Amino acid sequence: MEIIIAGGLFFTLFTSTDFFKEFYLRKQAVLNYDHYEVLVFFCLYILTRTLLIGFGANLLLRTFWVAYMAIDNWYPKGIAYDKLKLTNLQKERLKQRFHKQERLETLEKWASLSFSFAVLFAMVVISTFVVCLLISMFFIEVLGLEDLVYKPVFNYVMAVVVVLAQLGVLAQFSFTTKITFLDKLLTGIGKAYYYLSGSFLYQRELWTLRSNSKQWVLVGFGMFYLVMATLISVNQLGTFFYGGTFTIAGFDDRKTYTQPSIYTMQNRYYEENLKEGEIFYRGGIQSEVIKEHHLKLFLVHWFWFDHYTERVLDSMDFKKEIPVFKNDSVRSTFFKSQSVKYQATLNQLFIVELNDQKLDSIKWDRYKHPKTGEEGYLTYIGVDSLNKGRNTMHVRRRYGRDTIKTTNWISLPFWKE
Repeated sequence: MEIIIAGGLFFTLFTSTDFFKEFYLRKQAVLNYDHYEVLVFFCLYILTRTLLIGFGANLLLRTFWVAYMAIDNWYPKGIAYDKLKLTNLQKERLKQRFHKQERLETLEKWASLSFSFAVLFAMVVISTFVVCLLISMFFIEVLGLEDLVYKPVFNYVMAVVVVLAQLGVLAQFSFTTKITFLDKLLTGIGKAYYYLSGSFLYQRELWTLRSNSKQWVLVGFGMFYLVMATLISVNQLGTFFYGGTFTIAGFDDRKTYTQPSIYTMQNRYYEENLKEGEIFYRGGIQSEVIKEHHLKLFLVHWFWFDHYTERVLDSMDFKKEIPVFKNDSVRSTFFKSQSVKYQATLNQLFIVELNDQKLDSIKWDRYKHPKTGEEGYLTYIGVDSLNKGRNTMHVRRRYGRDTIKTTNWISLPFWKE
């Protein structure tokens, strides 16, 4: 039963991060991932890796236990010393070295303990996340220290300190004062921390381990365990999330350098390459090889576009509410004016260049792509005048409210037949 549970959980946890990644990539364009959401995202990754390490160790140890148990059940008498062509001294050494019951009991204890460690450290991770979230909320909402909290180093240091507190290392630094009121206040804060952090769920078991083993061994093992889970998680996150993460390039000593003339082609930028359930993420065209007389350029609408477009639309006196019209002529004039302003805004938002030549007055339409389900903007660009061979579509976008800046969005090399 334990093997079935650990094996099922191991497989589920191993594949769960793929779900988290796809969910993030699909929702990043439409949701405002603030600091709190990012903390939840990191916590989910670290939690799954924490459980994965423990259940993996449990599964491995339990597998050995079952193998040894099967041999002992098949040959319950153990080693048949009378059939071994060994000296009496060698036989005596074997008898002293191998004890069936001790081996099975030792493996049994370690297998069970690995399962317990996985669950216990998972609770520590959840507790650490809750405390870090509360500290971040206090720093941001009360003290207004967003710049400090948004720094990755601050969050990693805060997490280490909280983990040490959760493991009981900082308990020896608690103190009392001679002022009754302060003592009661500190006691109240301690109780609130005990319950809000979820420490009450595992503190007894943690102190049982600490009191029956060397403290430095338990704390060292706990820190090593959680740091390894964090490093694995941050490395996995680094493949698609770049805020405070990293990637470890194992078995790859190559160095690549970003050059304006060398584009990184993403297969997701080409509609024909997308598999079922995949998304454009930023946008794309229909194919890497264009046989048609036009380019079908689709750009996904990101949440962050709204900051810039709202600023431009307000400057153009764009009416966000439709008024009551006296007649159809006034209605038609109103919508034509609205359309001109809206198209001008999108042409300011997106800077589209074809072979380094800027395309002006592009006609955009709101569009929900039937294959990916993403909402965005669609336009058709004629390519009859292009030379056959390699061409490049380059899209930049503007952003900001007070200070307007421009950033590269997507580059789409294609071959025209």
